[in-house]
Amino acid sequence: MEPNLTARAEMKVIGVEVRTSNEREANPATARIPGLWGRFLEENLMEKIPDRKDTGVVLGVYTNYERDHTGLYSLVLSAEVTRLDCVPEGLVGLTIPAAQYLVFPARGPIPDAIIATWQRIWSYFASSSEYQRAYTADFERHQWNVETLQPEVDIHIAVK
Repeated sequence: MEPNLTARAEMKVIGVEVRTSNEREANPATARIPGLWGRFLEENLMEKIPDRKDTGVVLGVYTNYERDHTGLYSLVLSAEVTRLDCVPEGLVGLTIPAAQYLVFPARGPIPDAIIATWQRIWSYFASSSEYQRAYTADFERHQWNVETLQPEVDIHIAVK
């Protein structure tokens, strides 16, 4: 399935952050993302985020890239908010700049569908593509589909 190009306006998000790399995430002993998701869910952090725009959507924002997908980056599990002047202690607030994104749907059992989609993304950009990754802020948009009773994830990759 080919990705769709879309433009997104600036977004403000509040969430919990971890610094990691794809190399670390490939090893269960050093992976930090599963623990971040565990904390986000167990501590019910979504409910602690003020001024949420959509209570049914979780954003996984990838930002502060060291260089590209082979270096360190930050992941912020978050919610989009209307303002950033009331960031609770222990959480971070950030602004995702307006950008063009290629959107890659990740469908199927989670987390396998997400992992497979990221592999497809890396392959897509490694081959000759008319788009290049911007490495500004990419994000996964997680939403529960009430009709299929399945999670739906769309991965947005900022392009230039």
